[in-house]
Amino acid sequence: MLYKSRIIKEFNTICLSHAIPDLNPQYFHHFINGLYQAEGTAGVYFVKENSLKIKFLFSLGQNYSTEALNVLLILQKTLCVGNVKLEFNSKGQPHLRYIVSNTKDIFNITLPYFSLLYGQKKIDLAILNKVYKLSTNKFKGSNNNSTSVSEFIHLVYSTNPEGNKRKTSLVEKLKIFNCLSLTYCNSFEVEENDNLPSKLFIVGLFLGDDSLGFVFDSPPSRLPKFYLKIVFNFAAQSNTKHNLKLLKLIAKRMDLKPHIYTRQPGMLGLEYTGEIVFNSIVPFLAEYSDWLFWKKSQFIIAKEIAAIFKYKGHLTKDGLKHIVNLLYSIPNKYLKSKEYWIYLIDRRVWK
Repeated sequence: MLYKSRIIKEFNTICLSHAIPDLNPQYFHHFINGLYQAEGTAGVYFVKENSLKIKFLFSLGQNYSTEALNVLLILQKTLCVGNVKLEFNSKGQPHLRYIVSNTKDIFNITLPYFSLLYGQKKIDLAILNKVYKLSTNKFKGSNNNSTSVSEFIHLVYSTNPEGNKRKTSLVEKLKIFNCLSLTYCNSFEVEENDNLPSKLFIVGLFLGDDSLGFVFDSPPSRLPKFYLKIVFNFAAQSNTKHNLKLLKLIAKRMDLKPHIYTRQPGMLGLEYTGEIVFNSIVPFLAEYSDWLFWKKSQFIIAKEIAAIFKYKGHLTKDGLKHIVNLLYSIPNKYLKSKEYWIYLIDRRVWK
């Protein structure tokens, strides 16, 4: 309870005293589009089960931190619409959401600002625009034909298909309006975004959808040597042709080969290990380190370990112990304690 009260007090204090820092507006535009590509949602839902009345919602969320709050407040003050809200999940963990629910604000201000998106996120915004036009032009009164109603319902249900959970299923909704027997042909097309993403867009995506970590082990087959590997999993997306194309564009912008992985069911991303992380990815992120916000500490650790590797420090006792201390200086989910590794390192016979 004390933790929750402290977070609420901190949130309110920052909101009251917040001022937009001196950031390049164009840089922020690209950065926040990238963060939305990773963490944002825009959708539309029916207000009632037996009604065609709809409600639009635009949302960008992030785990609570003072840095994340700063970013969302900058967005809110840049657009001058919407609100930043603090929420707690069932486990009491705090979460932030920038929300725009006013229909005019969404379509006149918010959606035009998020014009740099790719894949399903770009499709969702285009669908929202079409649904909005249909709702204002066709459904004012009772003269609605079944074909147009069917199209309207299908379009509403097609936004955010991977993450959508609705109280009334598509089949149930179509039954209510006697549209289930109609054949729906999805002729809705959205022009692909073929542009290479900007570096700031990629940095924003990095903050939402990445994992920069280390595998540290001492397997019996390698005794008495230690095994250390840096792993960079980037931009985890649903496995669609649109997102596959985005990942390839990201790799091209970063001058990397597109090492695509599909580890989780239905998900794909870019994965790099070893020297390519130290020699290419760390310098890429260093160029915009001021924009790393809540992941800056993670990046600093990776940069320090990269320097140790460069000068072969990981092959020495002191260097290896320094790496262990760095790895455990940030929140982690390692199964073994720092003391366990220090003990093994001290036991090893060093030349």
